[in-house]
Amino acid sequence: MGTELSRYSFGFQQRTICHVNQIIMGANSEREVDFSPDLLDQYQRRFEALTDELIEFQEDLDREVAIKDEIRYIENKIEDEVTEGQIRYLAALEVLLDLIEINYDIRKNSELHIVRPDPDRYKDDPEEFKKQERAILQKERRVQFREESVREFVRNMERDTCRNTNGGRSVLELISGGEQLYQDLAPLQDHSQEEISENLEDVVQPYIQKVEKGKKCDHSELDLMDIWRYFRYTWLTPYNTVPGRNINFLIRNAAKPKDPVMGIATLASPMMNLSVRDDHIGWTIDAVENKLQRKKRVHEYEEQLPEEKRTPDKKSRTVTNTEWLETEEEYEERVSEFCSNMRETLENSINDAISNIRYDDFAEEHSELSEESFVNPDERVIEILEEIEEEAEQTIEEGEDENPEKMESWEKKSETPLFRKKRARALQKLLRDRKYFQEHSDEDDVEFIRTGLNNDSGRRAIKTALKEIKKERVGAGMMNIMVCGAIPPYNRILGGKLVAMALTGPKVINMYQDKYGDYQSEIASSMKGEAVSKPNELVFLDTTGLFEIGSAQYDRIRVPTDNGQIEYDQVGYTEGYGSIQFGPETRKRISQVTQLEEGRKVVRGRFGEGVSPRIRKIRRGLKNCGLETDLLKHESRRIVYGIDLAENSQDYLLGIDDNPEYYWKFDDPQKEQESIYQYWIDRWASMRVQKQNVLKNIRRFDKQEFKLSSEIDFDKRQASLSEFIISNS
Repeated sequence: MGTELSRYSFGFQQRTICHVNQIIMGANSEREVDFSPDLLDQYQRRFEALTDELIEFQEDLDREVAIKDEIRYIENKIEDEVTEGQIRYLAALEVLLDLIEINYDIRKNSELHIVRPDPDRYKDDPEEFKKQERAILQKERRVQFREESVREFVRNMERDTCRNTNGGRSVLELISGGEQLYQDLAPLQDHSQEEISENLEDVVQPYIQKVEKGKKCDHSELDLMDIWRYFRYTWLTPYNTVPGRNINFLIRNAAKPKDPVMGIATLASPMMNLSVRDDHIGWTIDAVENKLQRKKRVHEYEEQLPEEKRTPDKKSRTVTNTEWLETEEEYEERVSEFCSNMRETLENSINDAISNIRYDDFAEEHSELSEESFVNPDERVIEILEEIEEEAEQTIEEGEDENPEKMESWEKKSETPLFRKKRARALQKLLRDRKYFQEHSDEDDVEFIRTGLNNDSGRRAIKTALKEIKKERVGAGMMNIMVCGAIPPYNRILGGKLVAMALTGPKVINMYQDKYGDYQSEIASSMKGEAVSKPNELVFLDTTGLFEIGSAQYDRIRVPTDNGQIEYDQVGYTEGYGSIQFGPETRKRISQVTQLEEGRKVVRGRFGEGVSPRIRKIRRGLKNCGLETDLLKHESRRIVYGIDLAENSQDYLLGIDDNPEYYWKFDDPQKEQESIYQYWIDRWASMRVQKQNVLKNIRRFDKQEFKLSSEIDFDKRQASLSEFIISNS
């Protein structure tokens, strides 16, 4: 390609159009997205010629090489000062390359269209589906190994000397050998499951260890965070640090020398918006409406038609039968109690939210504002707040705002343009909806909820209140299981389930409380202008499987306790929307387009600017490239799991209950935590030891092949080979 690209402009046009017309006849328009970047004429001509060539190529590898060749050619043409036209074209090429690499197809008639893979193409072959999904995840994971700092870290951790540069011994000493574990387990395989459980205590004695940077491992003298980080790099998903709350864990085996690592885990701040989880907890309008429905079960069955109504084509009919699960009296009593609780918690949430937003400086600046203005608001109060928001937004637009992260005083943070805008905007909504509550104060509870759901102002007020409840509880009462899994060879005896079960235990809940019990909320404190600590009781966990189909790790997990049973419940699926399909080079290029287009960093990723900065950066960048933001829809849905750690988790997260009723008694957290490990041995590990193929796989595990340096050196050679192919194409 390169300078020879122009010869493709018309050379294949005749047969290309015929070929495209044949393909496009069967195209699924619902999966097609227009791909027409806004380019300067010189780059538009090159893009047209390139895409004509891509249509000719039927192999993805050929298409990838062609796009990489064009990227290389344009990058070599960049002089000291890069132009907006070059960056826009490179960004479009990087987006196209990312999508081609994960099996998107292309169609071209008058315009180019990207075609998402058919989501049903692997419905009868789950293993092939997982293989394709893994390929998508591996793409970005391997990018991190191009960083020399990462490669050096890996080599230092593995260095097989008496002492490595981290001050300790090799991390490989913390990995159990497959042969040794096999020798320990093989004598047990012909015993009963009960006998195996009794004897496994000499082989596996799990315990959970909180990872703290700077704290050394007693057995290797390596930094615990470095140990966790090394094993995290072995994961299928790339390792990225995330803002917010974060606790890392190692699961270790006290039965063996040096307490080898059995698994790793991370609890992190949950996603702010996850619709199926929010419905499950009750933080949505839909959830409230569902609570007002009488509980029922609908049965459908086939019934044979009477003889006189039968025909050769129709001999039966579908009959629907409704089984009521509560009497009218039970239904009315439940709804009455629910509406009473909800009304109180909704109203309290609005009032509490207003009291936690600073507005004294607004009142000082505007003589028309007073304390009474915020208690009984009128339209003029809303207008003034709109003016304050617009002024702050203008300051931010002009790039004259201060970074609140660089300030130590909560009061000073609250006075920055970012938080003046956030405070003014939040108060507008809250005061407007407080007014609705005041105007409908004479209605009884059931009437208030039902009437509110049936008019726009009421729905808006209820929705605002639910959002405030969620904001109060989501960052303090729940965490996301971001990392969870086993380290070989323990994965063969379902070590992943052990890690997942361990995270529900009383020691983990206590570790969370110890770390965040007095934690001051960054956003809430900046909004109020003074320190704000929320109640920090960990009552709920959420997580997602890697794939849309069932997770062997999370399915059927049940943890017995004295007060009931903790379960991993499937609550729905993610929407298949996000940034996973775009690699770091693409994200960098489209961010450059936005900076050149708008003259500044619009989304800076500062704490307090809002949720999902990566998504917002990509969405804005795609728009500035002239591309459809629908490209963010990847259709790689995932199962969402919810885990209640308290009997009243949902009522606590809804603000109905003030105190959690945990499944654990916390009389002896160490003993209760150990009961989880014993249950795992009895229920899962002992069963796996009886399987001959499991023991064979354990024996085949070689930690020298597992070590990361082997993988990163291979990837480096592959990258060099790829560069050679492109250079000589």
